[in-house]
Amino acid sequence: MYVLSECMEDFGLKQDEWLAGSSISAIDSNLIEELVDFGTFRHLALRAAEMANNPTIGLAIGQRLSLHSHGILGYAALNSATLRDAANLIESYISIRMPLVDVRSQSIDDNFVLMVEEKEPLGDVYQFLFDGLLLTLKNALLQLLPQLREHITVHFKTAPHPNFPYQSVFGDAVKFNEPFAGLSGPEHFMETAIPHANALAFQEAESLCRKAFEQIVQEHPLTTKTKKKLLEAPGQFPTLEVLASYFNMTPRTLHRRLKSEGTSYKQILDDVKLSLALAYLADSEMSIKEIAYFLGYDELSNFRRAFKRWHGTTPSEYRATQRDETS
Repeated sequence: MYVLSECMEDFGLKQDEWLAGSSISAIDSNLIEELVDFGTFRHLALRAAEMANNPTIGLAIGQRLSLHSHGILGYAALNSATLRDAANLIESYISIRMPLVDVRSQSIDDNFVLMVEEKEPLGDVYQFLFDGLLLTLKNALLQLLPQLREHITVHFKTAPHPNFPYQSVFGDAVKFNEPFAGLSGPEHFMETAIPHANALAFQEAESLCRKAFEQIVQEHPLTTKTKKKLLEAPGQFPTLEVLASYFNMTPRTLHRRLKSEGTSYKQILDDVKLSLALAYLADSEMSIKEIAYFLGYDELSNFRRAFKRWHGTTPSEYRATQRDETS
């Protein structure tokens, strides 16, 4: 959020107007290491793109970020012995910097592939987030091994932004409408030694990454488990009572525990329904009535009201804007 706020300043936009309606009153350098919830992130990302009248603002953020911007995870990556060690590190601990995505490292033919996947549907902020994230990852790999510059291919699942100078930012090897989002390059680079790596510094930094990861898991264990259970059964969401039985506790105890984590069953269910609705409206051929029924609404009007409460637009308006952007 701090880097995004700097971009807003570059566009000559006022921070207080950008933050209006969010849970954050001001952003300064003290927030660099802070994570924000998805609702706040989504609100501020969309607000930034709207105020700047610039749908490529995610790429502007990616251009600003380096490994030094990513705290202890970036420091650990810089001190990794090889690119494979750095990739494994990012795969294990990406959630301490970006909890909305997973990174998977694998070999396909003679290439390494770093695949980036959303943990749950991101809907209308998918392209904003992945624009910045893929550019950040590319810059990170070049920071570790500058000789990769002519060998990295960047893969976008989305179509390109019209008139954006991709070649000047990414080089010639950038592909769109791909089956996955991520980066790829020759496999042999994975075993290349990273210059100036320090084994002791890596061990200390990796230990701090592990502690940060464990802290995140411990702070919101039931919220994470509840969301996971709900996403496992779209269209047949388990009730509070059924979830409580999964977790071997009473419904009252589950309610109390979720409240202590700053949320509730209803809030988590609404978040899951919204993320699924955004994905189905943007990427499926299901009718709005079918989506409403799939998400557990007997009446289409109830789904319309709920979606407008969550998103500020109707389902049909949102679907129309998504199709306009991809046409």
